[in-house]
Amino acid sequence: MTRMNKRQVVEQWCKVSRLEGVDHTRGTQAAIKQSKAFLQTLIDLIDVEQARYRYIAQRICDVHWEHNIAHRTDQTEGYPGHHGCRVRLRGRKLELSWFYNSFVLKKNGTGYAVYSEHISKQGRYRHFKSAFVRAQNWEKPVIADIEDGFELIRRLNANLTQLRRTLKSSAHLVAELEAYLEETLAPLAKAAKTEGTSKR
Repeated sequence: MTRMNKRQVVEQWCKVSRLEGVDHTRGTQAAIKQSKAFLQTLIDLIDVEQARYRYIAQRICDVHWEHNIAHRTDQTEGYPGHHGCRVRLRGRKLELSWFYNSFVLKKNGTGYAVYSEHISKQGRYRHFKSAFVRAQNWEKPVIADIEDGFELIRRLNANLTQLRRTLKSSAHLVAELEAYLEETLAPLAKAAKTEGTSKR
């Protein structure tokens, strides 16, 4: 059986909508069923797409840490780097965050304890430059470049969030439409046929 392309499917729905002698009850049920499946598929795909964003964001984050590791030498002016970034996907919340590390000498003198301070994001999609005033000179351009990538991911993720809300709203509306077709339109159509028969 030949698979119809998008244009053919559109034309078929438009054509059958005007035909007489067709079981439009079954056609309507099929349309509702397919609409529900369509919306659910898109909602599921959004979750997958968000996971892809998380993957890409991690690649961006990794480049920052590569620079951080490369500068872990006293040959680097301003050693060590104090800023770190992290990517997490918790439920449907994608987090691209920064923190500031303080290194405190342990009491026994055998190393340093690391204390991390989360850096709040003042902007909608990115941190302001003022959030990184404590960064070493070598850190600042790296952080700026990483934030450029993070901003794009945050914007894309915000679009996904809005799309998810829209799709969920549409799913509720389709359910209401289905109830309307069954509870209001079907009896109304039946009454019209009864009235037409009684007048003959």
